[in-house]
Amino acid sequence: MTALRSISIAGTGNVAFHLGKALVAAGWKIGKVYGRNRSKGLILARTFNATYVDTIRELDDDLILLCVKDDAIPLLASEIDPGKFVAHTSGSMALSSLDPIRNKGVLYPLQTFTIDRDTAFSKVPVLIESNSEEHLKLLAVLAGSISEKVVSATSEDRKTVHLSAVYVNNFVNHLALKAKELMDKKGLDWELLQPLLSETILKLEDIGPLQAQTGPARRNDQKTITSHLDQISGRHKEIYEVLTRSIQETYGQS
Repeated sequence: MTALRSISIAGTGNVAFHLGKALVAAGWKIGKVYGRNRSKGLILARTFNATYVDTIRELDDDLILLCVKDDAIPLLASEIDPGKFVAHTSGSMALSSLDPIRNKGVLYPLQTFTIDRDTAFSKVPVLIESNSEEHLKLLAVLAGSISEKVVSATSEDRKTVHLSAVYVNNFVNHLALKAKELMDKKGLDWELLQPLLSETILKLEDIGPLQAQTGPARRNDQKTITSHLDQISGRHKEIYEVLTRSIQETYGQS
């Protein structure tokens, strides 16, 4: 194979939508779309000017992208012609999860996607991997057409990146939810915290997390820490104690 003339997409979720949209915008042809949810699949196919098919075996373009949940990847890979070029988009699944596919790869966009939010895909890092140099180059060309940052990464490195991404995205989001619960309980305006959240992200970008850390745990302010703990209970208290202890240990104050 010397070029990718057309691409099939399996999946109808957020990754399939945003990745497919970025590929179409970059001039790639989406030939076929497959998904267990037929109604969503038909909508996605119309969006990409593609053909919806009812079975995974009908996907026969030059590259088949599996934009599906992690546990579905091995099952779908086992149903595809092993001679096809197949890549998944998971951050945590190894390249070997595509066995028995002979020509396999990974194209992992490192971003959180929501169906009704636009994503500047050119700013999204894309991690790629393949079991052959030829197919890695094809993925590099594909990824480079939609992203300014393309990185070749092993399955093991990608797992670490994905774990770290859970920390900075999913866990941070959950902490924001717990903060909102505290504000809502007292009838306080959640938007009071928005400028602080924005400045936190800007500082992380400018000086990095080690230097950006502030707060009572960083300065070992036991009086404030005790006051905070007196205001909360249950899971809120557990989270506060664990994170406070981690910060203190990081800065040698435990």
